[in-house]
Amino acid sequence: MILSVCLLFFSIQCAPKIDWIRTLPSDLPRDTKISLGFYIRPTEKKSPYNSKEFHLYWKEEIQLKPNNQFVKTWSEWKVYKDHSEFHQKEGTGTFEKSGEWVLLKTNSISEIKCKSTQIDKTIPKGKDWFSLFPCSPQTSKTNRIIDHRLLYYFDGKSLFPLQFESGYHEADFGIAWESDLPYTRSSLFEKAKLKYGKKEFQPHVYNHVKLD
Repeated sequence: MILSVCLLFFSIQCAPKIDWIRTLPSDLPRDTKISLGFYIRPTEKKSPYNSKEFHLYWKEEIQLKPNNQFVKTWSEWKVYKDHSEFHQKEGTGTFEKSGEWVLLKTNSISEIKCKSTQIDKTIPKGKDWFSLFPCSPQTSKTNRIIDHRLLYYFDGKSLFPLQFESGYHEADFGIAWESDLPYTRSSLFEKAKLKYGKKEFQPHVYNHVKLD
């Protein structure tokens, strides 16, 4: 019993305190010095190499819009031997910025899932995958209210989420989990940013792009 209590106390003491990734630093003034437009996450094909039975394509992007509005879109396109599936989540909300820190506050998510007997094993071309996938006319989006907040580090051209998140699913690891001081570009923070920003599989970064 004593050993269990000690282990619990040790784990609590060692667990990183990352509540700060849900808010902006209180001692920095708000500003709007950030490029609007699309920030796109580098993606790699997730299906097995040269697979003939299954292909999976995915993408994520954040669009910063005027009046501090944003749209965050996660899309997944699966192709099986006899059918294909599409799944998309689109979060909307507002963002705030203080210096190098950007807080995205999502207040609603729309979601759609659909299947098709059409099979196309080439990478989907075009920005709007939903309009490209042959969903039936009866397919409709579901909408729900949500209160989701996540802090990003902004280096002048890219957004780095401080905790892993994909399609509004979070996991307990990321830049903040390997940092030592909140809102501080310490040596540990810089090492974690480099590590997660350069990952070959699902890097934790959204790069600003200019679209034609």
